[in-house]
Amino acid sequence: MKIQEVEELLHALNDKKESLTQEELNQLCNEFDKLYIYESTSFDSGDFSYEDVCFLLEDHSRIFPDKSEHIRKAIINNYHAIQMVHRLVRQKKQISETILKDLHQVLVDGMMPGGVYRTRDLFILGAKHVPPTYLKIFKKMDQYFLDLENPELKGLTKAAFAHLQILKIYPFMDANGRLARLLLNYQLELCGFLPISITKGSRDEYFGTIDEYKINKDIVPFTEFLAKLEEKRIKEFIGRE
Repeated sequence: MKIQEVEELLHALNDKKESLTQEELNQLCNEFDKLYIYESTSFDSGDFSYEDVCFLLEDHSRIFPDKSEHIRKAIINNYHAIQMVHRLVRQKKQISETILKDLHQVLVDGMMPGGVYRTRDLFILGAKHVPPTYLKIFKKMDQYFLDLENPELKGLTKAAFAHLQILKIYPFMDANGRLARLLLNYQLELCGFLPISITKGSRDEYFGTIDEYKINKDIVPFTEFLAKLEEKRIKEFIGRE
């Protein structure tokens, strides 16, 4: 399985990290964050470019005359949220309900009330899976955090679960996708892997593997998909001069 092959790359990844200065590590992290923010935020709206993201992150007070304030806030909020994830990982903080709600609040700051589970049912247009009724959210989220504490759940499979189960429960009214992608990278980093980003070209496969989990309760397709992205990311990282 690809999963085992990727986990065997962790030793080489750690060796590469140790060969780099903190300044070099920070530069590589910043490069990734810009790409991640662009690709993750553009799931909701594609009306901006990678260059727009770089321009805005150089100075958060800048505005986009030809774009909505909603897009500007979503980009800035995603930046603050990924920085929060990096900080929590350095502190070795495990994913908790408080952290999850805080991350959601950061993602939607200035756009809607954040960190509050939804209080009505949702029907996602075109989706093959209907999220559970809001009446079950608290019970399902309690179980989610208990499952994350299961010692048998680890590595790429744990990161996959952290991501997929949020998408299945859809606990908030908005920004569930952005939150789930943050939690994916949060758990990857906690396990010693590199964070990954979902490119536009891989979205069909991404959504297909998510549906396999939501409908058929099969985590393997997404975990194998994740392993391919992680392998590519690690090998590119190790190959950097």
